[in-house]
Amino acid sequence: MPVLERWSCYPDRLMFHCPGCKCAHGVVTEGNQQPVWSWNGDMKRPTFSPSVLVLGGEAGRCHLFVREGRLQFLADCHHELAGQTVDMVELES
Repeated sequence: MPVLERWSCYPDRLMFHCPGCKCAHGVVTEGNQQPVWSWNGDMKRPTFSPSVLVLGGEAGRCHLFVREGRLQFLADCHHELAGQTVDMVELES
């Protein structure tokens, strides 16, 4: 099963579940909106570049790399997974 999906309300973004923030994050992979992340095209083992930084919400700050289907949380995250690397969660269809 894939770990990414496109939501109809955000067709230019790929969405994934963040277990640190306990909500979805999205990255823009096409279109005119900036910034645009590069993506390896893999829905099961994605890699995005550059890092993903999400500010706000309950966690406050989430900063991570998505590499080969793993979430590498940086030390500046404000949640309990800061500094850890975890597998991405498969999305339910």
